[in-house]
Amino acid sequence: MAAQRGIAELITARRPDDAILGEEGLNSGGQSGWQWIVDPLDGTVNYLYGRADWAVSIAARNETGRTVAAVVHAPAHGRTYAATLDGGCWLDGRRVTVRHQQELARAVIGTGFSYDAALRGGQADMLGRLLPQVADIRRAGAAALDLAAVANGELDAFYENDLAAWDWAAGVLLASEAGASVTELPGPNGRSGVLAATPAIAGQLTRLLLRR
Repeated sequence: MAAQRGIAELITARRPDDAILGEEGLNSGGQSGWQWIVDPLDGTVNYLYGRADWAVSIAARNETGRTVAAVVHAPAHGRTYAATLDGGCWLDGRRVTVRHQQELARAVIGTGFSYDAALRGGQADMLGRLLPQVADIRRAGAAALDLAAVANGELDAFYENDLAAWDWAAGVLLASEAGASVTELPGPNGRSGVLAATPAIAGQLTRLLLRR
């Protein structure tokens, strides 16, 4: 809560007419048409367990609803990812692009699982379809960092179907500006899902993930 409050105060001081949506119960209205989407601690369980995969994720949407700027800061890794619409994706000042993986069978895919045990059952079925078709699966526990890993070529794709907007808003811009193909996945109970993949394997992955 303290981190989110500090971020909101900084945004409000500079952009007092903008709306802010945050994971920790923050949903303030604004008059400008712009909205900031904040996850003050993506990867909470990792943080609590002393693991390094956690980050601060912030995205800005303009009056048309398009995400135009994003930052994902990973303090324990000493990394800051940033992107602007049509401006590329950058890691600590160095431009990054996706890994140009051509074969699904050689691809390393990131994913995540719901906190809801019933929903994890469905995700296990999806994983069962996918695992025999790819080289390997990774589960880091922070969607923003997984999407950043796609942008930086450390994963060939990432998917998850039980996310909120603050989980993926910044990471999707990072991935797309680095050259990834991004597709919305249907999520349960009004949640949103996303697939970000290097373009050559995106179509195959989409068909596998959406197959009933």
